Amino acid sequence: MSTIIEAANIEVSPNETNKPWSAKATLALTFLLCILYLIITIVTLAIGAAIEVVSLGGIAESAQTMGIDISQKLALDGDFNAINYLVTALCLSSVIFYFASRRKVTTAASYLGFNKFPNKTMFINFNLAILVYFVFSYFASNALGIETPQSIIDIYNTTDYLFLLLFVVVIAAPIFEELVFRGFIFKGLKNSPLGITGTIVITSILFTLIHAGQYDLTILAVLFPLAVILAIARLRSGGIYLPIYLHFVNNLYSSVEMYLFMN
Repeated sequence: MSTIIEAANIEVSPNETNKPWSAKATLALTFLLCILYLIITIVTLAIGAAIEVVSLGGIAESAQTMGIDISQKLALDGDFNAINYLVTALCLSSVIFYFASRRKVTTAASYLGFNKFPNKTMFINFNLAILVYFVFSYFASNALGIETPQSIIDIYNTTDYLFLLLFVVVIAAPIFEELVFRGFIFKGLKNSPLGITGTIVITSILFTLIHAGQYDLTILAVLFPLAVILAIARLRSGGIYLPIYLHFVNNLYSSVEMYLFMN
């Protein structure tokens, strides 16, 4: 924990600020982001549960028990998950831009990859790559007997505002997750001794692991190649726009597939 605190509060010399964050500092700050994500989620959950208890007219003696029961239900509620994700994404995006702005090597936007668009040829090639991935995931899912996780079904079943949930899944999630993995982490690791290969592998593993709470190992194994494609897209295009677009296409495809499955 001390390493994280030191990385977050480190006083850097003028020469050091002309370089990207080191691999050690990047990973430490990323871990700090995870802690902040958990804290924001807990606070949001507590506020949501408190509002629900008050609306139900809970008395002081039963408020704690009601709050615990309501918190457990909110954790699998589609509307709450959508709102919570939006709140945490907005808060942590500001933190990420602050971390990036601490390095004088470039602007915060350029540090995170918002300075370069892919060319037409690259755009077409990676569209073909994502189509190949869809074919691979279809046959791999059938071969491994992968079924839709019950937790995902519960989230879709409990949402009253499907548009909000779809906005989070299709738009907000690709932007925020790419900002973290193919933006902040990728930049910090690429110029480190880990090199390009190490950067692609580590960012892809970390991206896959953050979905471990939602999916089992078989789904994660199918998800990992997508993470590699997104990392290569970041490398080849020189910016974050192409990974965001590909992530958007993947989540849109998954959402349509889920919608058809649910109906």
